[in-house]
Amino acid sequence: MGKKHRRSIKTPARVRFAPSPTGNLHVGGARTALFNWLIARNTGGSYVLRMEDTDRERSTPESEAQILRALEWLGLDWDEGPLRQSERSEIYEAAIQRLRESGAVYPAYETEDELEAMREAARKDKRAPVVRGRRDYSQDELDAFAAEGREPVWRFAVPLPGETLIDDYIRGEVRFGHDSIEDFVVARSDGSPTYNLAAAVDDLEMGITHVLRGEDHLSNTPKQILVMQALGGTPPEYVHMPLIAGPDKKRLSKRHGAASTEDLRDAGFIPKTVLNSLALLGWSYDDKTTMFTPDELIEKFDVARISKSPAVFDIQKLNKMNGRYLRLMSDDKFLETLLEYLRFTGYLEQKGEGAEQIARTVAPAIKRKMSTLAEYDELAGWLHGPLEMDPEAWATIEQDVKHSIQVIGAGMGRLERTDPWDVEHIREDLSDELHILGEAARDFLEPQRVAITGRTISTGIYESLALLGKEQALKRYRVSMGRLAELWADA
Repeated sequence: MGKKHRRSIKTPARVRFAPSPTGNLHVGGARTALFNWLIARNTGGSYVLRMEDTDRERSTPESEAQILRALEWLGLDWDEGPLRQSERSEIYEAAIQRLRESGAVYPAYETEDELEAMREAARKDKRAPVVRGRRDYSQDELDAFAAEGREPVWRFAVPLPGETLIDDYIRGEVRFGHDSIEDFVVARSDGSPTYNLAAAVDDLEMGITHVLRGEDHLSNTPKQILVMQALGGTPPEYVHMPLIAGPDKKRLSKRHGAASTEDLRDAGFIPKTVLNSLALLGWSYDDKTTMFTPDELIEKFDVARISKSPAVFDIQKLNKMNGRYLRLMSDDKFLETLLEYLRFTGYLEQKGEGAEQIARTVAPAIKRKMSTLAEYDELAGWLHGPLEMDPEAWATIEQDVKHSIQVIGAGMGRLERTDPWDVEHIREDLSDELHILGEAARDFLEPQRVAITGRTISTGIYESLALLGKEQALKRYRVSMGRLAELWADA
């Protein structure tokens, strides 16, 4: 590693996001997509979407469609593409032929057992376990290979001695000695290109000026540079970002919460929150600003401020940020966002007629309590249909039946006289009754909540009563009081 230095990208950058369409767009991939998009938009450059789909067994139209949906949901538009490697075979074949003609690659016939023996011998000699294929086969050996149908792979002849230098925007100068780089395969025995060949050719052919990706690709970079140089091209500049870990500093996975963009969407996060959170995974503008609009991110983003240290993805912090964004929405925008989510998840259809009107009515009351849109059912699901008592909630009031009958009965009795039926008068009447009984607020109000919602979590008790309406609220009170009376009788 060379001396660490920081640079900004000043000229219009032509960047690419190149996911492998073999599954959902995970958090790390989404961050890469975002940072490339921000570079393109910040510098007035262009953003190329490239699908690295040469894995024929795992790459499917369905997985590509998932990636496109995720990018569209995040609002990351592209200027060109999607360009698919599976549709560029002629370009790769031509590049491989050029490498053959120049002598930059050679045919290699070694079996897997022979390759492993080479590596083991290197380990015993305390050398880097790199592979150098034989280039001195006799004609008899070549004829024997042909007779048995053994087709060669094509390996790149890494120049020895030598080194490849990467002047990375984050890491500074990184040097790779060629003695530690094996003669890597650029074409399989069936003629198809490997990742390092296809990625290098694409970056040249597409005129990519800057490659921004995770540091797990750092070891691939000297190989791709060697291929580009052998083809007579100039490699792009590189930005290798730190990897993403969970709060426990271990590699990010499902155990740390939602691990893909679709997981986050389904969990009730909004795109603005996810974009903001992704931007802060390894980048910061200053020590205090944590919330940005997409336009602010475009204006302020600079690769010189990307950290070299691993970034930490914390689902709890994401929850808090999402709640802040929801509360900052106007009531109309919040309602629109909530209804869109409830339609997307099928919740409104599941709850049936009248469900949307209930959501419209309750939205202002739950807005300040929500962290994610998925919490709607927890906060307001009790409004949809008749009273359903959660066993754990019921347990909180049946543990002291006498006290529960006293406070719930007192609340019901006072509310029977409440008029008009609105939050202000409900609060006033219940507060008076609380003081008359001399109860602590929690000991008096929580049983009221359970009696009418069947839950320990809901909208505020006063808002909950107002939302139900007087007739329905008193009906639920009587159902709960009846259950308590049966318990008292059996005691």
